[in-house]
Amino acid sequence: MKYLLSSTRARWMTYSASLLAATGLIVLVLMVETSSQPQFCGSCHIMAPYYESWKTSSHRDVPCVDCHISPGITHEIRKKWEALSMVTSYVTGTYGTNPWAEIDDAACLRCHQRRLLAGEELFGDVLFNHGPHLTELRHGKKLRCTSCHSQIVQGQHISVTSPTCILCHFKGETTAVDTTRCTLCHTVPERTVEKGMVSFNHGDVKRFDMKCEWCHSQASGPLEGTVPRERCFTCHNESARLEQYDQHQKMHQVHVTDHKVDCLNCHLEIQHGKPWHAEAAAAESGCGGCHRSGHSPQRSLYAGVGGRGVPPMPAPMFLAGVACEGCHIQLPGHEADTARATEISCMSCHGPRYRSVYQQWKAITRDRTSALRMQLQSTTSLFPAEEPPSLSDARYNLELVEKGKGVHNLGYSFALLQESHRLINEARKNKGSRPLSIPWPEVPYSSPCLKCHQGIELQEASAFGQRFSHESHVVGHKLECDVCHRPHEERTSSEVLRFGSEGCAACHHKEKEADCRQCHSAIMEDTVPSFRGDFAHFLHVEMTEECLSCHSIEKGQIYPVDRETCSICH
Repeated sequence: MKYLLSSTRARWMTYSASLLAATGLIVLVLMVETSSQPQFCGSCHIMAPYYESWKTSSHRDVPCVDCHISPGITHEIRKKWEALSMVTSYVTGTYGTNPWAEIDDAACLRCHQRRLLAGEELFGDVLFNHGPHLTELRHGKKLRCTSCHSQIVQGQHISVTSPTCILCHFKGETTAVDTTRCTLCHTVPERTVEKGMVSFNHGDVKRFDMKCEWCHSQASGPLEGTVPRERCFTCHNESARLEQYDQHQKMHQVHVTDHKVDCLNCHLEIQHGKPWHAEAAAAESGCGGCHRSGHSPQRSLYAGVGGRGVPPMPAPMFLAGVACEGCHIQLPGHEADTARATEISCMSCHGPRYRSVYQQWKAITRDRTSALRMQLQSTTSLFPAEEPPSLSDARYNLELVEKGKGVHNLGYSFALLQESHRLINEARKNKGSRPLSIPWPEVPYSSPCLKCHQGIELQEASAFGQRFSHESHVVGHKLECDVCHRPHEERTSSEVLRFGSEGCAACHHKEKEADCRQCHSAIMEDTVPSFRGDFAHFLHVEMTEECLSCHSIEKGQIYPVDRETCSICH
């Protein structure tokens, strides 16, 4: 009996142990399987932001464990033990609020092995090659996949952190050389862009051998990607570790190669690709290192700010992001450390026709400031004791244009000079003196053409062999530009006018009282064929003094002389 009882107890114990082991195994399998599900990771509230970003990422069909556990059974067991420890910490409330995870390159490469050999691919507008970045030392440092792909981008999961790329390429480097060369990452786009009031064809970059940095900013910011010492305290408080702050090679070995630490956890960000005049503050550029207080009038004029009584009017080139270096370039025969702006600067981007535009801008600015300076001096003599505020403001605006070089922003300069003239007359009126007329011709309308062709009303030209004055047409008759000229978008080759010589006749032959010799003065020196042979105008004009004594004009069309008209005298 005792034997039977003992045998039965042994069997039950064996069964119980087996059942317990089986139950434990099932529970273990269930725990392993459950903890392998992304939903399990998201059940912890401190992991919720990461879980939500994963659900909308390109990896949303890849379980968390496929990336966060490296290949191999050893890594699998270790990570499961770490997960169990995390659950225990969470249940007992002893967890930290700053979760940390390292992803091994081997975990990435079991899906993305082809990336090393795939060659270049396009990321946004950047050509990128994974091979050199993962197989070669970059600045003496071995990078990991997570050196560039990180969680530091808010709301995105394991995304490319472009500020990290900028930090690596630009920190401690010279602008536009080696790793900071624009074409290392960017191709020159074959397209036209509209920015501010400027239209620019990027095809000109290759044609005129332009430099990208003339218009686009490079790395910017005074911090230059430095590592503030106090940032070390966010992770460390041991004095022995903090003393290794200056051991750069070791710091990068430990933080970048051995462990996945985002570069921007330590380094301050370097800006790249943002407008060089961000927030249109004061037109800063690389020139500001030397030229600060001495060049503030130029910066203010270019940015279209600082005048009195005139609203802000940024120059079109300023709005397009063209920095000082875009026009102030190194010229042959000048000091190596001096960058000057001449008509060559305009021609290097806009072509040879802008030589005359630049010269015209300089001439008209010089003439207007000189004329206004004379009016200011004559008005100042009326106030021997103390000049009124209006005269002080007029002087300030005039000097802003003179010192700021009016060609930096011609439209704003003209507005400042116009306001100065008004203020001068205001001072004269208060003194009881007669007002002065404005000392330059004014265009009586606004036109988009005047963004570039400022001062065209003073320019003379030649049309169909005759002298042509823009002033009489633009100021006198108030003809808008597109009455005679085609807009740029309508032009073919070098075509400028809408019509031939007959187009001028539609206006000039309309008035019978018009002085023909304003346009046809050359006819007095030439002979023309007629039914009686060569005909000399000067002999007949001296006798008749009226062209219409012989010629007739009907509906703008001039008709030649016929036999009946000649027979009146002959």
